[in-house]
Amino acid sequence: MILALEEVKNYLRVDLEEDDPLIESLIAAAESYLKNATGKEYPLEDSAGNRMEYALEKVYLKLLIAYWYENRSAAPGNKMSGGAVPDEFTFSTKSLMLQLQL
Repeated sequence: MILALEEVKNYLRVDLEEDDPLIESLIAAAESYLKNATGKEYPLEDSAGNRMEYALEKVYLKLLIAYWYENRSAAPGNKMSGGAVPDEFTFSTKSLMLQLQL
């Protein structure tokens, strides 16, 4: 895994353990999404055995997980946007994804 549970919980500012299974499933889903969207593999170590950092990927994954975590409802919750994904979210994540796909 690129992200650890505690790293994501810190980003989300979640202190409770009761959401751990949900957050773990979001981490797994986000990492699968990243792999599918980029067509790349993300090994934990390089060929010399050094731990890979994936700084940009971590930013993308945290943004995606935070969005999914905060918007868990199937019903539209954002009255200002009619339930649509905010432009700021889509612009920033699309821009990140374009860089990650290269």
